[in-house]
Amino acid sequence: MAFVPLHNHSDYSLLDGASQISKIVERACDLGMESIALTDHGVMYGVLDLVKKCNEKGIKPIIGNEMYVINGSIDDPQPKKEKRYHLVVLAKNYTGYKNLVKLTTISHLNGMRGRGIFSRPCIDKSLLSKYSDGLIVSTACLGGEIPQAILKGRLDVAEDVALWYKKLFADDFYLEIQDHGSIEDRIVNVELIKIGKKHQIKVIATNDAHYLSSKDVEAHDALLCVLTGKLISDEKRLRYTGTEYIKSENEMLELFKDHIDDESIVEAVNNTVEISQKVEVFDLFGNYRMPKFPLNEDIDSFSFLTQLSNKGLLKRLKKNDLSEVDENYKKRLSSELKIIKDMGFPDYFLVVWDYIKFARDNSIPVGPGRGSAAGSLVAYALQITNINPVEHGLLFERFLNPARKSMPDIDTDFCIDRRNEVIDYVTNRYGEDKVAQIITFNKMTSKAVLKDVARVLDIPYGEADKLAKLIPVVRGKPFKLNEMIDKNSPSQEFREKYINDNRVKKWVDLALRIEGTNKTYGVHAAGVVIASDPLDELVPLQRNNEGQIITQYSMDDIESLGLLKMDFLGLKNLTMIEKTVSLINQSTGKKIMIDELPQNDGKTFELIGRGDLEGIFQLESSGMKQVVKDFKPNSLEDISSILALYRPGPLDAGLIPKFINRKNGNEKIDFPHPFIKSILTETYGIMVYQEQIMKIAQDLAGYSLGDADLLRRAMGKKKVSEMVKHRNIFVDGSKKKGVNEKLANDLFDQMVLFAEYCFNKSHSTAYGAVTYQTAFLKAHFPVAYMAALLSVNSGSSDKMQRYISNCYSMGIEVISPSINFSGVDFTIKNNQILFGLSAIKNLGDSAIRNIIENRNSSGTFKSLADLCDRLPSNILNKRSIESLIHCGALDEFSNDNNRAQLLSDLEHVIDWASSRNRDRLSGQGNLFDSKEEYSNVAFSESQLAKVDDYSLIEKLKLEKQLLGFYLSDHPLKHLTKPAKLVSPIGISQLEETKDRTKVSLVGMIPDLKQITTRKGDRMAIVQLEDLSGCCEAIVFPKTYVRLSEFLLTDTRLLVWGTIDKKSDKTQLIIDDCREIDNLKLLIINLESSQASDVRVQNTLRNCLTKFKPDKDRCGIKIPVLAAVRNKNSVTYVKFGEQFCVGDIQGVCKLLEDKSFKVNLKSLVS
Repeated sequence: MAFVPLHNHSDYSLLDGASQISKIVERACDLGMESIALTDHGVMYGVLDLVKKCNEKGIKPIIGNEMYVINGSIDDPQPKKEKRYHLVVLAKNYTGYKNLVKLTTISHLNGMRGRGIFSRPCIDKSLLSKYSDGLIVSTACLGGEIPQAILKGRLDVAEDVALWYKKLFADDFYLEIQDHGSIEDRIVNVELIKIGKKHQIKVIATNDAHYLSSKDVEAHDALLCVLTGKLISDEKRLRYTGTEYIKSENEMLELFKDHIDDESIVEAVNNTVEISQKVEVFDLFGNYRMPKFPLNEDIDSFSFLTQLSNKGLLKRLKKNDLSEVDENYKKRLSSELKIIKDMGFPDYFLVVWDYIKFARDNSIPVGPGRGSAAGSLVAYALQITNINPVEHGLLFERFLNPARKSMPDIDTDFCIDRRNEVIDYVTNRYGEDKVAQIITFNKMTSKAVLKDVARVLDIPYGEADKLAKLIPVVRGKPFKLNEMIDKNSPSQEFREKYINDNRVKKWVDLALRIEGTNKTYGVHAAGVVIASDPLDELVPLQRNNEGQIITQYSMDDIESLGLLKMDFLGLKNLTMIEKTVSLINQSTGKKIMIDELPQNDGKTFELIGRGDLEGIFQLESSGMKQVVKDFKPNSLEDISSILALYRPGPLDAGLIPKFINRKNGNEKIDFPHPFIKSILTETYGIMVYQEQIMKIAQDLAGYSLGDADLLRRAMGKKKVSEMVKHRNIFVDGSKKKGVNEKLANDLFDQMVLFAEYCFNKSHSTAYGAVTYQTAFLKAHFPVAYMAALLSVNSGSSDKMQRYISNCYSMGIEVISPSINFSGVDFTIKNNQILFGLSAIKNLGDSAIRNIIENRNSSGTFKSLADLCDRLPSNILNKRSIESLIHCGALDEFSNDNNRAQLLSDLEHVIDWASSRNRDRLSGQGNLFDSKEEYSNVAFSESQLAKVDDYSLIEKLKLEKQLLGFYLSDHPLKHLTKPAKLVSPIGISQLEETKDRTKVSLVGMIPDLKQITTRKGDRMAIVQLEDLSGCCEAIVFPKTYVRLSEFLLTDTRLLVWGTIDKKSDKTQLIIDDCREIDNLKLLIINLESSQASDVRVQNTLRNCLTKFKPDKDRCGIKIPVLAAVRNKNSVTYVKFGEQFCVGDIQGVCKLLEDKSFKVNLKSLVS
């Protein structure tokens, strides 16, 4: 005898199940079970994961779903509020699987009932009848229809329902007993046994498992609180009994003994094995399910592909006939086509060709290539890619290897604004039932789970945030909690808190239990599946929050089913390039062909070399900027190499300094063998690309490129047994080419080492082309480029501020929006960038569209009254007009740009315009409406009270509220030269400054959040900004006590602080600060001879240190500069923070007594 758990919930029962599938399968194996079922609530998210994990462990997977059944019809146009009953549905065979998929899909697409977190996908009994073949069902928990009837005392109803199910499913219908300690369970179980005996219906014993073992009770309870937004300490909330885990056979045999006879218990446990034995093993994997490209019957897909490829190659090479084409191209095209045919992928290429052709024909920007597909000459001929693989030495076998059959993978970048048009085209082309986007699952990472568990434990946010920030993030991924408490923890402070504070230990231990579980679902940023048959015959479907149909299987699962998965990526840079090209055409009449730019353009590489990389694709991060400035690339190959090297592996291995030194002639380039020189010359003797490893294997050891790709994969994945085999083949092949054995072995070892870091050259080259395009446009058409850059980033205040700062540094002025001249996006006016209306808050798309349409049809707006009259409040409301006033878009309506006056007038003008509009609608008209020149005569501005304009600071504050940053001016623009010396770096440079560096800078506080610590102390998290950008700054409690009087929003401060990079973002720990408005700088005038005199330096040091500021209170703190005169020039030198002074009169007198000339300067002019 044995027991099979048939009622189990994984973490795919989102925030209800706490068990990951791999652990469920491990638990089943540990308990000696022959199979295990998965019955998540209403979904099939995890079933393929279950199948894979069970196959690995050698036990049988049972695919199921705990469904919700209603007695009415889910098709009722006016659905009544109906009771939803639970029903466990298992797939007995492949037919059952397909029916379960169909039922699951229908429940989600047509049967959703309820609201919010209580919404459930439902089916009705007519659907169950229609799709009953191959299914096994059981009555589920207390939420089932039969248990509910028993609890209501309606035993007759319970029997009728049981007989209905028995009639439909015969011996594949089971009554299900559970015992989670409640009296209701016992009542139901006793009656279910009776019904079973009376009507010859078999009974199964299950446990409604939501977690692995009794050790996980507390963790699951925390998960429920995360779901429901409750505290663990709350009395009234959803709770489980603590028994809902996967139980052993012995536990199940003991479970029911207090109310059911032994024979019935044994039979119920045995019946779980009977169900397991009924379930057939069927293979869902291994077959390709490729859609057929629609063609006329007189031509097959391969013949059509061949025709298109030959024609496309002639067009690419500008030839009239194949006889004129170089033999290398002809041989390669023929070889690629043969491989494509032999591997069965002609339709794949045609599907991709078709939707990319649609995009190009409809002026939807398409990227030059992505991934290894750029290595295909067929793809280049079909205009799927724009990179010539022969010219760039790219290898087809890296993309499609005849020695290793797997699906090709052509990912495509489209303009982010128009990507959905391509998806719509594909959907219409192949049918809505065959195309869907792909689901993703968001897991509880260490940082997030710490905060979630802190909330349900009622731990203050500030404390949770502080502990979470101790977890380092490496390249986007935070360390896991088990790594944080390990003896080799990257943060010993975190580990010490865990070891020494029992409260923190309990908190972290609880978080550890649910770390990595699924929390929510989303939609894959790019993935689209295209099937040959209706998707819901194989893949369960549902809707996302926007109503789009998506798969319930993730990307990996979709691919394992052999379905065609395409990546339709939205790339913002393509949108930006398109907007730039359009602006160039509008402003100059020039038509730029972006795919035909001159290569190796000097002006482009000059811009790249000097590090002007804001907005340049792939190069604008602070670290990359420094690499590029040091490297100074002068070819597309150089750009591609940098993109390939600026990744975790090569960075950690220190390859970039070596690469830069070799490029600049500071390190000798060695080639161990002449065969290798031609392969590694472009990368200065360093193996950068996977394709280089493949070529070395081919040229040196006689590998075919297909086998060379297998070698590359074995090396990259460190497959030891395969590498031993390949070493022998490589060495033997090399010896045949005259290479001695030692050198061959050394080369093999080098290849193994570099294979870990090497990158795909095809992808790097394709993305390098986009980098080059963006740099070319910025170098030659900077105003158009920056306008387009601002347009596509208008949703990010931080980026906008950074890019506008870059405009100013380039001598490009960004001018305030104008009601009469601004477009939707940023545009060009008199070689300046005119702010776009879409970047103004509180101004919706409809309002913008109406402004522009009215302006185009009726001319410019002449006044505030004219604007309100032509666009009534139902089109342009009061709030929108206020926004236009505050950001300067209506300045042209006031002779002196008095925004306060316009705002004061607005109420009266709106009343007047509303009255006129009512008259028009009633048919009364206006006395003067017949003559256009009198159309505004009824409104008299002389009636309005005159008001003074806002101060500059008030005006700028309002401007910032509406735009997200200061535009017409900036409170920090008017700093003196000495003040800039006190603050030598901008906030945007903090990212590239080393951790723990002491800095001083001048900035403002746009936002501040006060926090109370667990000990009751107050601290603050401050947003700090300057002209270059913004950052988060932390003020710890002791510092906050001293500085709180200065920490006010919109205060201009001189800040001293320490850079902190422990968390996933760069922060500034504020050590001290002073308001700059009344702050003076002490300037000591020195001759150059004095400045270099050690005795003078010592005298100055002694004088300044006598007047140090009081550390314990926030008194006067004066920064000190030296103005060093050398012939006709003066150089300012900043003294360190330790030389700031607190008694200005005392220090000045002492310095003057020592014959130093001093003066005081304001920071603000």
